[in-house]
Amino acid sequence: MIRTCRESELEDLVRIWYEASVLSHAFMPAEFWAEQRGAMKDTYLPAVENWVFEEDEEVQGFISLINGRICALFVKPGMQGKGIGTALIKHAKTLKGNLSLKVYLENGNALHFYEKCGFVPVSEETDEYTGFKQLLMKLEEKRQPGEPQLLSRTEELTGF
Repeated sequence: MIRTCRESELEDLVRIWYEASVLSHAFMPAEFWAEQRGAMKDTYLPAVENWVFEEDEEVQGFISLINGRICALFVKPGMQGKGIGTALIKHAKTLKGNLSLKVYLENGNALHFYEKCGFVPVSEETDEYTGFKQLLMKLEEKRQPGEPQLLSRTEELTGF
């Protein structure tokens, strides 16, 4: 079940974030993530809209949103690959419509996951806090087979 996060669960979210971050960001020192734990709990998570995936009365993953931007999407390492992340993205799309996110270029598993969910790279930048390259990705609307492509307003006005 996907539901809003309770304030009493912020420590659970931080634990999931930390464990998944260390695992999926092996290219960065674990100390970096350890140093961010307090800020995650006290500053970042309270400032965003958090949705949790709960199973067996336990939080298994979460997504954090600011408008249509995914600020965080993390699933417990032992629960990854079971559709939790996909369900959270579908929920966010239902809530917000168009979605965007940033992902480290070295995080190949996350990149593959987001591409599989329909996200496409838009631009690349260097994260000012870590010095690592990250991609800005946006969810690309998929057309049904045989459905005509709608022209954007610019295409309608300019012809290209």
